[in-house]
Parts: sequence; structure tokens; C-alpha cells
Amino acid sequence: MYQGALQRELLRVSIIILAGFAVGWSVDYPLYGLIVGLIVSQIFSIRHASSIFKWSYRQGPAPQDNGLIGYAADRIIRREKTLKERLLNQAKMLQRYNQGIEALKDGVVVLDSVGHIDTFNSAATRMLLLRKNDSGQHITHLVRAPHFVRYFRKADFSEPLQFDLRTFSLQVQITEFGVDQKIMLIRDVTERKRVETMRQDFIADVSHELRTPLTVINGYLEMLTDMDIPAPLAKALAQMGSQSNRMTNLVNDLIQLSKLESASRERNGVVFNLTNLCEQVAGEMKGYSDTASVIVEADDRLMIDGFKDEMHSALTNLITNAIKYGDGEQVRVSLTQMDRGLEVAVKDKGPGIPPEHLARVTERFYRVDESRESTVGGSGLGLSIVKHALEHHNAELKIESVIGQGSTFSFVIPAFRVGEGVEAAV
Repeated sequence: MYQGALQRELLRVSIIILAGFAVGWSVDYPLYGLIVGLIVSQIFSIRHASSIFKWSYRQGPAPQDNGLIGYAADRIIRREKTLKERLLNQAKMLQRYNQGIEALKDGVVVLDSVGHIDTFNSAATRMLLLRKNDSGQHITHLVRAPHFVRYFRKADFSEPLQFDLRTFSLQVQITEFGVDQKIMLIRDVTERKRVETMRQDFIADVSHELRTPLTVINGYLEMLTDMDIPAPLAKALAQMGSQSNRMTNLVNDLIQLSKLESASRERNGVVFNLTNLCEQVAGEMKGYSDTASVIVEADDRLMIDGFKDEMHSALTNLITNAIKYGDGEQVRVSLTQMDRGLEVAVKDKGPGIPPEHLARVTERFYRVDESRESTVGGSGLGLSIVKHALEHHNAELKIESVIGQGSTFSFVIPAFRVGEGVEAAV
């Protein structure tokens, strides 16, 4: 098609030039005739170029020509039609995407690289109380919950954030996409939190109600044990006392776990000496085993800002487990300062934990070896208590284990809770 248009354009120019040359030849001025022919051909070309220029600005009709100008205009018209069809399809697709996002029960907010709002759906409007003219505002200017502001400024979006905002309990997950853009998903977890609170309250209430009758039962069992009774009955009383003590420990652990779950992370902590606390717990463990010993290794008296009772509980559970499952071997507690904070590690020389169990050992009542639990005792809540206590110190429990060589339970207290800054506050 292009070749045909080019041939017609060349033929037209050639005819005009030859006509001018022929007229000039007839009057004995062939050169002037050739020049006139060239000028006329250029006038035609300029006229056609002017028509396509005006048409491109919608100031006239499309040029009607069978040469290159006409071919170019036809190609532009075809491309414009194709582009309009594509834009229409993309607009329909975008409309469907927007309708889908709008139909979501979860809130969706699209942010730019620094956090200004690009767009959001009606669910986000309801949960965050946004208005139509809030586009362009920075998200932290509109959502001022301290938890969210710190989460956004930290820019670590690997884990979702849950916080309370007015009457809502919200869970926020931010994901980066495209070129320096972010999409923020907001889920209303108010009902889930209410159910979780009811569960925690139920466990706490039942545990408290069980504590009193268990105390009475233990008291009578101790009284009967001190009496002169037949040997078979004494054996039965001993078993009853053992199970009653086990139930008492379970109730106490449930109450402690309930307190940890309901405690706020925004409480003001106290500054205390972690080295001394580790040595104190190690001393308390001396009567726990006849063969095992606990050694605390620390270069210095290390101060941290936190919750002493909760850290005492975490260390007690970790060291108790290390003694129980360490086959009476030596337990080492090491405190090591590093750039990112203070690492605390409890290492035993027990049989180790199979890899398939490592991800679940902090779950409530989860047991690696049910048969072993009947001999070593325990409620199955110790590591769950440790996990929640460490969360209040911005730390996470890490477990490393090698079968036949032992296990290491460690956590890192972040740097802002450790060191000279907290020592100065004492």
C-alpha cells in the first residue's frame, strides 16, 4: 500500500514538472517552464501538508489525497481508531477492577512512595473515616494512632499491624508494588478481637475459680498424708497429691498466660540488671535437679528497660525446660552484646528436638513426646508464656536444635532497650 502511494505521489510530481517543461519548451523557455513546474508541485505539497496539519488539530477535515499525504492520513485514522478501542477496553477493565475493589469488605488505600493517598475504596472510608477530598494527604496525618505511625515510619512491612482506632480494631498490611507505590489493606478484626477477649476472660475466670477448690484439696491431701494410714492408701494419696499439684501448676500457668495476653505493650517498664536476674533464676534452680547445674556467662552487669516479672517468668521457664529435657546435664545461660541488641541464649545438652516440631513447640499444650511428658511433668504452656513475655520486650524466641547434641533457645532484646541509655535512667 505504501509503495502504491509513493508511486502515485512521484507520478503526480513528474506530470506537473513535465507539463511545466512542455509549456516552457513550446515558448522557447524550457528552463523557466521546468522551474515553474517545480514550484507548482511544491505548492501542491505545501497545501496537502497544511491540510493534514489543520486536521491534526481538529481544524478541518481529513485530507483527501491518493498520494503519500492521503496514505499518512489514512494510517493515522486507523491507528487512532485502534487506540480508541484499546483505551475503551482498558477503561472498561479499570472500571471492573475499581468495582471489584469497591465491593471488597476490606479497606484498600493506594499510596505513593512517601505515603500520600492516591485512591481508596468505601470500606477504607468507613474504617478510617476518610473523605473524598483526602486524596493527596499523607496517611499518617489522617490515621494518627501511635502504633500505626511508628509502623509506617519504620517501613518494615513484613508483618501486619493490629491496632485500635476509635470503635474499630483494625489489622493493616502494607505491600509495595509498581514504581515506589504501596497498597494498604485494612481488615476489620473487631469481632475477632471480641471473641478472643471473651476466650481470654473465660480462661482467666475458670482458672481463678479452680484455684480455690484445688487449694482445699491440696490442704486435705497434705493433712491425710501426715496421718498414720495403710501403705496402699498412702500410695493412692501420693498419686492424688501429684496430680493435684500438676493441676495447680496448670491453673497458675493459665492465669499467668492470660495476664500476659491481656497486658498492653505500651506500659512503662522499669530498668533492671538482667545479669543479676539470670543469676537469681539460676540460684532458684539449684534445688530443682540433683545433677544439673546452671552456669551464667556474661561479660558485664547488663541493664535493660523492660518488665522484670515477665522476664523472670521467661527465664524460669526456659531454664526449667533445659534442666528437665537436658538429661541432668549442665545448662549454660549466656548474655552477649551485639550491634542489634543483647542476645540471651539458654543451651542444654539434651536429646534435641526433631526439626518437624520446631515450628510448633511454642503452641499451647503442644508436646514433642507425649510419653516423656508423663515422667518430666509440665503443663505444656511454658514456651507459650515465654513467647508472650518476649513480645512485650520486642523480642522473638529463636530455637536451634541438633538431634543428640542439645538445643539452644535464644532471643535478642533490641538495642533501644539495652545499654548506657537505660543505665543513665536508673
